[in-house]
Amino acid sequence: MGKLDCFLIEGIDCWFWSRDHTPPHFNAKRRGEWEVKVFFLEKEAKMFEKAKWSGRISQADRKALHDRTKQHREALLEEWEEKVNYAD
Repeated sequence: MGKLDCFLIEGIDCWFWSRDHTPPHFNAKRRGEWEVKVFFLEKEAKMFEKAKWSGRISQADRKALHDRTKQHREALLEEWEEKVNYAD
């Protein structure tokens, strides 16, 4: 597991799994509340996929993730290519 380096959001853990699948994405969670996959090359409507067991992500957390993801897409892709040995 590789922690995200290009941005931080207090209280939200963001990471890449080292052996993950395409399309490029990272995982994010607020412990004990929710967990999502963030497909950072997609538009907002397709950007988030909630884990089946997860609670509901707040609008504030969703906006923070969306805004930071949009701002750092290029760096996210560089990190994905560096940290993930993806298996299709």
